[in-house]
Formats: sequence, C-alpha cells, structure tokens
Amino acid sequence: MRRNREVVLSVVAATYGLSAMGDQMAMVVLVLRLHDQGRSGAAISALVVASVLPIVVVGPLAAPLVDRVESGRLVVVATGLQAVVALGLVVTTNLVGVIVLLALLGAGLAVVSPTLQLLVPEIVGDEGAARGYARMETFRSVGNVAGPAAAGLAVAGVDDRVVLLGNVVSYAVMSAAFVALRIRREPVSGGRARPGWPAQVREGIGVLGGDRVLRVAIPTLAVAVVFTAILNVARVFFVRDDLGADDTGYGWLVSAHMVGMLLAAALLAGRIPVGRQPAVLIGAGMLSGGCLLISATAAVFAVAVAMFVLMGVANVLANLAIRNLIHARVPPETRGRAFATSSAGLNAANLTGAALGGPAATALGGTGALQLAGAGTLTVSLAAIPLLSHHLAAESPPE
Repeated sequence: MRRNREVVLSVVAATYGLSAMGDQMAMVVLVLRLHDQGRSGAAISALVVASVLPIVVVGPLAAPLVDRVESGRLVVVATGLQAVVALGLVVTTNLVGVIVLLALLGAGLAVVSPTLQLLVPEIVGDEGAARGYARMETFRSVGNVAGPAAAGLAVAGVDDRVVLLGNVVSYAVMSAAFVALRIRREPVSGGRARPGWPAQVREGIGVLGGDRVLRVAIPTLAVAVVFTAILNVARVFFVRDDLGADDTGYGWLVSAHMVGMLLAAALLAGRIPVGRQPAVLIGAGMLSGGCLLISATAAVFAVAVAMFVLMGVANVLANLAIRNLIHARVPPETRGRAFATSSAGLNAANLTGAALGGPAATALGGTGALQLAGAGTLTVSLAAIPLLSHHLAAESPPE
C-alpha cells in the first residue's frame, strides 16, 4: 500500500513539475516576443504582474471552492480550463489579450495550488505530509529550472507557437493524470452549517489570525519576503557592477540559488518534524539574511555563489515550514482557504519586494540593496523569536 502511495505521489508531483515547466517556457517565449517587437520594459513587467496578481487577489476570494468541492474533480476541471486558456496564448498576439489570458492562468493556479496541498496528505497520510510537500516542491523546482532552459533551446529551433503548445500539453497531462488516478478528497463540513461565501472568505483569514503561532509565523515570513525579494531586481546590479561578472556569471548565481532550493526540497525539508518547524522558519530567515549580508560585504564571486546556494536552501525551508504548520494547526474544513490566503499574502510580499528592488538598487547600488535586504530579513527573524517562543511555551503542557 505504501509503495502505491509513493507512486501516486510521484506521478502527481511530476505533473505539477511539468505544469510549472510549461508555465516557465511560455513566459520566456512571451517575454522574448515582446522584446523582439520593441515593446517597453513596462509591457514585460505587465506580463509578470498578470501571472502573479491573481494569486494575490483571486486566491482568497475563490478559496471557498477549495474547501467546498471534491478536490480531485476541482483539479481536473481547473487544469482542463487552463489548457484551453493556454491554447488561446498560442493564437493570440495582441498584448492586452495575452495579459488577460495570463491573468486567467494565474487565477487557475490560485485554485489548483491549494487544492494540491490538500490532496498530498490524502495520498500519503498525515504522517507523510511533510515528505509529500517536499516532493511536490522538488518537482516544481525542477520544472522552474528546466523551463527557461528548454524554452531557450526550443525557440532557437522551432516556431514559438510550438513552444507555447507545450504549455497546453502540460495542463492536459495533469488533468488526464488526475482522471486516471481517481484521487479524491471530499469536503469536510466540521459538523456545522456552511455560512455564505463572504463569510467563508473571511474564515480563511480568520483561521490564520486565530492561531497564535501562525499569527506570528506568516507575517514574519511575509515581511522577510519583502526584503529578500529586493534581490530579484538588485542581483543583476550586484553581479555586473560590483562583482564585475558577465552574463555567464549572472547565470551561475541564479542557478546557484535554484540548486539550493532543489537540495533543500529533495534532501532536507521532508525530514523535519512538525514540532521543529517554527525553529526552522526562524533559522531559515536568519540564514537568508546572513547570506545576503556576507555576499554584499565580501563582494567575491565564489563567496556569492556559496551564499546563493544557502539562500536557496533557506527559501524552501521557510516556505515549507509555513505549509507544514498550516497542515498541522488548521482544521480540515478550513485548511484549503488557509493555504490560499497564506499564498496570497506571501505572493503580495514578493511583488512588493520586487517593486522596491529597482529604487533600492538605484539609490544604494547592488551591494547596498543586498545589505538592506539582508539586514531587514535578519532583523524581522530575530524580532519574531520572543513572540514565537512565548506562544509555543504557552501551548506546552505543564511538567
């Protein structure tokens, strides 16, 4: 039985990774297309915002679906609709149309992602949830790494519409896999009448705020993400202006961060018990902040590569710590909304940090921006220690 569970989990994780790879391929193609058309940087930024903003805005509003509809069916329908939307990207060249279609894909992801998180314990059991989340993250990271590389190679040899068709296929494969696997998770009522939709949306926020540990842990990570997301914009200035490296060097640093994420997801995250997750969250924040400060202060390429690997490790450990804490501390009947709401908040933090990255790099330079990011991440992580310790101590039974 366990072997069958592991096979099913691997298939689900592989289709999730394939979908992530297809999304990355499509984004590379669309960005290159706009660049070749002579479009402005604002147009390219609009593509990125269109793909992420629905997770922030639509995610919490649509989240009651995740708790109200049988999860396997919801994934099949949502990914099937995403395949249709992705097909629209193949034939659409109008910028406004492309932005609208990307927003629809993002809205689909806002539903599919928390639904998959609900299904993981259904596949491997509650005792295997941490391992299951880690495997999902491993395959998603592989897809995110492989997608841009595959798109770059494919665009050079085939028409870009063929590459965009690959995204259609990735969604179709995921939908077909869930039809074949017949994974099911029926809604959990919790033994009470279901309130109206607005009240259910508020429950997704309230259930996180009502738990003392999550009330500290999620804002701590969100504020840390605001600071660390500055890196997404500032690192190119740091690499080119401060380290004096070329495009290859920039690619090495980005890859180093991805390698760290893969290592953490594949080898570390699934082995950490739930009781240690608050400490992991704080430790990951301190590690990430420290690595940013060391990278900027040393300004040596080899040191930066090592620090970026460790930052990738910290990034995955922090995100999976929140996922595991939600699974352990939120009742099953509201868990889907909790996942969607936390994802919305963390993605909003990421967008905020990216928006601040440009002005920070302009005002402080690459090194200064990384120092700001590191100091901010380290400060918020240290500030959360007494609060989390107090809440955890209050929950511990007396000796």
